[in-house]
Order: sequence, then C-alpha cells, then structure tokens
Amino acid sequence: MINAAARALSRHTRYLDDEFHTLGGLVRPGDVCLDAGAAAGLYTQALSRLAGPTGVVHAVEPLTFSHPFWSRVLGARRRPNVHHHAVALGARPGRAAMRVPYTPHGPATSRSFLDWQSHGVGSNAEFDRHEEILVDVETIDGLVKGAGLTRLDFMKIDVEGGELHVLHGASATVDRFRPTIFIEIEARHTDRYDYTPADIVDWLTARGYRMHAWHRGWKPTDLVCAHANNYLFRAADPDR
Repeated sequence: MINAAARALSRHTRYLDDEFHTLGGLVRPGDVCLDAGAAAGLYTQALSRLAGPTGVVHAVEPLTFSHPFWSRVLGARRRPNVHHHAVALGARPGRAAMRVPYTPHGPATSRSFLDWQSHGVGSNAEFDRHEEILVDVETIDGLVKGAGLTRLDFMKIDVEGGELHVLHGASATVDRFRPTIFIEIEARHTDRYDYTPADIVDWLTARGYRMHAWHRGWKPTDLVCAHANNYLFRAADPDR
C-alpha cells in the first residue's frame, strides 16, 4: 500500500518510520482514522488508501505551510476520503503558540511543538532560532463531536512531546470508541513538559490498553526504551 511517492520519501528523507509498513495490518477498509500531527501527509495518504472509499481519515495539522513540496507530491489533502483540520490538538480548546524551529534553510516544521505548559525548548535546543505562531487549539473530543463521528478505529499521534496533553483531550473518545493508537513517545521531547513517557503509558494502561513495540512483529512491552520511538496500544477488549 506504499506508493511511489512514499517510497521516494523513504529513500530521500528520514520521515519514514520503521513501523510504517505495519499499517496494513492495523487499518481495514471502512475504518475511521485520525492522524494527529499529519505534517506532509505521509501517514494520511497511507491511511486513506487502507481505509478505502468507505472509510474516512481526519488529518490534523496546524501549520498549513508544513512541507509544501512533499504535501503536493503526496497529495493527501486532495483525496476524497480525507478531511483536513488546520488546528493543533491539546488538553483544552483555545489559542496557543506553536514554537517553530528554524535552520539556515528555513523552518523545521516537523520539530514544532505546542508551547502550553512547556518549560523551554528541550530537545530543540540544537536550533538557534524559534518563531512563535499563534494557532487554534482543539481537543480530540471536540473534533470528534464537531465531526459527528460515531466511531473511531485508529489514531496516530505524533506531536513532539505533547502526546499526554492530546490524550487528556481525548479521554471521552478513547473510553467510548477504544481505537487502536499508534503513538510516538520519546523522552527527549517529553522533557520539555511536566510529565514523562511512563505517564503516557500509565494513562493508557489504566484504561485497559496494552503496549507493544515493533521487533519483527508487534511485541508486548511495559517500558518505553531508547531504541524505539513508536508504540502501539490496543485495548484489551477490542472488537477488531
């Protein structure tokens, strides 16, 4: 299900995660998916193809100028089963600043983060300059209600350390729909917030989720480790 554009992105950039190829075993035709931190739309495009014409993908990316070239090449926003939401996701709705780091070549939007209850730039200290861009913030619960969703089967969350805040804003959705959750968890990014990777794991396991890491298959694990960035959470009682 990975097309030529995605293969090119994999060959020429660092954007393709090792676990990307596992999506085909996680998403089925007709599924309703949410891509939090859609960036150029690599995951959005793959989810769109897997969910098919009877499925839907809600792609959430607050920085509409993120990766303009790859956004055009991938064309995820033009796919008929994709709905784009130009908002940030957080623990509560409102307005907040996205801190966007800059290199000599321009903005490194993939390393942007929501500056809410954060303490400095953390892992972004390698960048000499940051700009603040004020964006609208919504919760997943609010987005789900506004879109009138009656199911949510799969969520991918990659928000540069703000994952627990996003989950806090998704508590009703998680409890009601029990989606499979594919989430990036890295201590270097959560360090700028007031929680740790273990707090993210605890929040989900307290709701009956089991964590898995990829190693020649999705293997159960209890710990976030340095050699894996992405983790899969499945409800212990999923009808999937």
